[in-house]
Amino acid sequence: MTHDTDFVGHSINDVDTPALWVDLDALESNIARMVALCGQHQVFWRPHVKACKAPGLAQRLLRGGACGVTCAKVSEAEAMLAGGVNDILIANVVVGMQKISRLVEVARAARLAVACDDESNIREISRAASEAAVTVDVLVDVNVGVNRCGVTPSQAPGLARLVSDLPGLRLRGLMGYEGHIMKLEPEEKATASAVVAKILAEARDLLRAAGYEPEILSGGGSGNYWHAASLGTINELQAGGGALMDVTYHDEMHLPGHQFALFVNAQVVSTAIAGRVTLDSGWKTTGCQTGLPRIISHEGAEVLELHAEHGVVVLEDGVKLSPAERVTMVPHYSDTTVLLHREMYAVRDGKIEACWPITAAGALR
Repeated sequence: MTHDTDFVGHSINDVDTPALWVDLDALESNIARMVALCGQHQVFWRPHVKACKAPGLAQRLLRGGACGVTCAKVSEAEAMLAGGVNDILIANVVVGMQKISRLVEVARAARLAVACDDESNIREISRAASEAAVTVDVLVDVNVGVNRCGVTPSQAPGLARLVSDLPGLRLRGLMGYEGHIMKLEPEEKATASAVVAKILAEARDLLRAAGYEPEILSGGGSGNYWHAASLGTINELQAGGGALMDVTYHDEMHLPGHQFALFVNAQVVSTAIAGRVTLDSGWKTTGCQTGLPRIISHEGAEVLELHAEHGVVVLEDGVKLSPAERVTMVPHYSDTTVLLHREMYAVRDGKIEACWPITAAGALR
């Protein structure tokens, strides 16, 4: 049996298809762009890893200048910790004692912060942390317009006071994520980003008036990070998907200057239908919730539709693809692609430098 690590030093085309891979030059360029902008505005970069899912890739983000990582679930944090990443924000409310008991175990081995927006939840985390003799850092989650989680600015000081008064907890600051504005047109996005910053700044000022100095003000996504980092409110940026880049970030969120870094290699399995070919990669390979992947290896070839195990491609007149010919695609959305795979290959100039297990795939709890 050939193991994935056996391909190190080989061409990415030696790996059977479907194959998920990252172009290291493009990845490093995207990382450098995000880190440089953060540095320009004295903002720390804590990229979200809900897209990358691989501790090996997270380590590259840290090596490139990230201060830590952001996770969506406790199980993601567990996977990152097992992979050597030990400065983690869970930018999500963690409820129920099953999850909270795992949360405090992560806090035993990592510097861990979690978002909270409810008094009873804060008390439960405090109780579990105290019993485990660990400290859990808390960011009060502020609703900046997503209307999903988070309190109003006027409610934030009360929760900050509770966190400060309870054992096992340490108040670190505030967070507010503006997911509702990521796909706005550029002028609208700039205006909406300023509104979000104003809401979070109001919560910050109310905390200060109540005697609490928020050390961390966290927010920003890949779709607006250049606005979020420059407005003078946040000092920690959560944007992470822009490091990988994909069709959604390019076409719908208009990230400036980023390069496609995440790819899927597929293979032609059928040419029997005139004017089209069929690939061995369907929605089980790339996902289909947000749209179709984009072929970049062959001009005049476009993905028409995805089936479970097949991708149907239409060809312009004169374009020919042969059985077993390889096709390279950019996923439509990295978040819904990476989680379907168990490893990704780190590639430079066509050669594999590393194979990264995607240990947080399926990390839903």
